[in-house]
Amino acid sequence: MVERTGDGAQTDGRSTRWDEHRAQRQGELVDGAVALIEEEGAHFRMQRLAERMGLPRSVLYRHFKDRASLDELIRRRVVESFVQRMEPTLTFEGTIEESVHRVVGAHLDWVSQHPRLYAYMGIAEHSMGDGSLVADTKSAIALTLGERFGDVLKALGVPKVPVRSVAVGIVGFVDTAVNQWMRDPEPEQSEDELRAMLCRSVWAVLDSTLRSVGVELSPQQRVSDLERLAAAQG
Repeated sequence: MVERTGDGAQTDGRSTRWDEHRAQRQGELVDGAVALIEEEGAHFRMQRLAERMGLPRSVLYRHFKDRASLDELIRRRVVESFVQRMEPTLTFEGTIEESVHRVVGAHLDWVSQHPRLYAYMGIAEHSMGDGSLVADTKSAIALTLGERFGDVLKALGVPKVPVRSVAVGIVGFVDTAVNQWMRDPEPEQSEDELRAMLCRSVWAVLDSTLRSVGVELSPQQRVSDLERLAAAQG
């Protein structure tokens, strides 16, 4: 069946349905690969994926240009999972301390729950700004935090501070520390100790940054109270 589009071009309905089927099947194969990585680790063989999905290996390559294209789609799916876990935490609800614990905790919780997916992302191989998917994701999280932190400071009438640089530094520090902890065969800290150390360190950076512009806040201060105070003073 031929369908006419708005611009006068004609498309074959069967072709469209086949494209949709291919996209759905490709998604199922990517999901299967993600599950395989969770179970067996990052260095899986295509034959194992074929066996898992009940397909000849040759059929897999009909859905992907090559192994590199499959890896890229897997990495995108893993990054989506990570971002979905992080996004709800990128707020300043509650106290400053609670906000820090929420963001750091979400990062560490996801890594602890998905250690093999974290390894697959190749975190240690990608620095912020190198143009890779993983690096861009870290940069986006850092910039989001920077913007929200900057909005709070602006509401308080705080002089200009390098919030983006501070946010990028914090995200890079947390990410590198967690990555090293995951790779260490004999970690020098427990997960709870690592979590506490990261939260203390993040607050120390924020506190130092604020003091440099003459602002002293308690980590128990509620951000919403600060915003209301700034509005009343304005």
